[in-house]
Amino acid sequence: MLLVVSELFTNAVQHAGGVTGFRLEAGPGRVTVQVEDASTISPRPLSLDATRPGGFGWHLVQQLAMEARVAVHAAGKTVTAVVPCPTGVIPQR
Repeated sequence: MLLVVSELFTNAVQHAGGVTGFRLEAGPGRVTVQVEDASTISPRPLSLDATRPGGFGWHLVQQLAMEARVAVHAAGKTVTAVVPCPTGVIPQR
């Protein structure tokens, strides 16, 4: 989960002018993170090239998340990732 949050924040800062909103929600068997920014350009996977730095973030998010989606709206976009979390890891209320 930490890697997914880190990659979404890094992408928003490096490619979209910064984070404008953040939400983290735990549910049964999953954790959902939403990162908002002011850019209307959706993340896109770059071709993987081990000889140059970067370009792996969106690939990592897509591989680690059960679901990764982008919603573009008038104020920018919201990137949502749903990451599986084993039962018992998140305390129940």
